[in-house]
Amino acid sequence: MAALPPIKRIMREDVKEAPKWIEKIIYPVNLFMDAVYSSLNRNLTFTENITSQVKSLSFETKSSYDGTAANWDDLLFIHNLPILAKGCLLLQIQEISDNYNPIENSVFINWIDINRTITINLITGLTASKKYNITFLVF
Repeated sequence: MAALPPIKRIMREDVKEAPKWIEKIIYPVNLFMDAVYSSLNRNLTFTENITSQVKSLSFETKSSYDGTAANWDDLLFIHNLPILAKGCLLLQIQEISDNYNPIENSVFINWIDINRTITINLITGLTASKKYNITFLVF
């Protein structure tokens, strides 16, 4: 991607020959240019620029959990998007424990959005009888 140009603002001195009313236009144009420059200069965020929501939950797996839906308690949360969700990404999952161990298995989520309620039908790769913190990005 090309680098952003070094010019970020228009100054009155740049348009000396323009009529005086141009000053009323320079201010809002500079505000717009500052916002665009800031956004394109690695300051884009999901929640400010893409219809999305970050949601964190805590839960505990059943003692009978074996990575199958038959031994899983659904997780539900309501999202505030104006549309039905098109995606639900797992951003982070961590075991809550004094002796933290990283999750070594592949983690996959199965989910559905019904009337703006996300239902997580299954998360694979976890361990039975463990507490977890999980963070999703819904978009």
